[in-house]
Amino acid sequence: MTSAETARPSDSAIRSFVGFAGYASLGSFALLAEDASVSPDIVTRLRLSRMAAAELAELDFLEDLIIRHADDPGAVMVEFAPILKDFMVRAEPRDWWERIMRTYVGFNLLEDLLHELADGLPGDLTERVREAAGVPGHTDFVAEALQPVLAEDEKLASRLALWGRRVVGEGIMLVRRLFAEHPELAELIPGDGDSAAREAALLARLQANHARRLGRLKLTS
Repeated sequence: MTSAETARPSDSAIRSFVGFAGYASLGSFALLAEDASVSPDIVTRLRLSRMAAAELAELDFLEDLIIRHADDPGAVMVEFAPILKDFMVRAEPRDWWERIMRTYVGFNLLEDLLHELADGLPGDLTERVREAAGVPGHTDFVAEALQPVLAEDEKLASRLALWGRRVVGEGIMLVRRLFAEHPELAELIPGDGDSAAREAALLARLQANHARRLGRLKLTS
């Protein structure tokens, strides 16, 4: 195969993708709900709770999609639990600021990954899956919360810059492990060349997107 864009992916690639997307969405909901429960004020709790509810609503579409492509929807989602749980354990935050930074970095990286892989799906699925991947408003929420605090506290800014690098490093390890354990997903990576070349280019794009997001907070990656 010379390009993920010109070849129809296998049934196993689509099955794995929908399972991964479903479990990632469920994980996003759980993390946002947890963040909401430990929020420092009621306004923040309300905003995060609404985001969690929006993520949960998208699971209806993803669940229907999984049912269409997998004999056992629960089993295909659970296949990805160890990878995502390992990321959460390895990137355990120490305080509220590290917690929202973890979500900002980790789940934006997941959203980028799902958007990239969605480009390799059959055309009738691509746009709808891209719509379902992500947490509307969360990026703006974190920027609004962190920018004024980081401008006033250089020590916190330095600590969160280091934390952001650690979280994205764990996230990149997650992506590498994902393709190692589910090589069929490499069929969905857009671009030319063999799977190794396309994976390397994908990882570079994910890291560049991370750098832009940290730049928005005036932090270095």
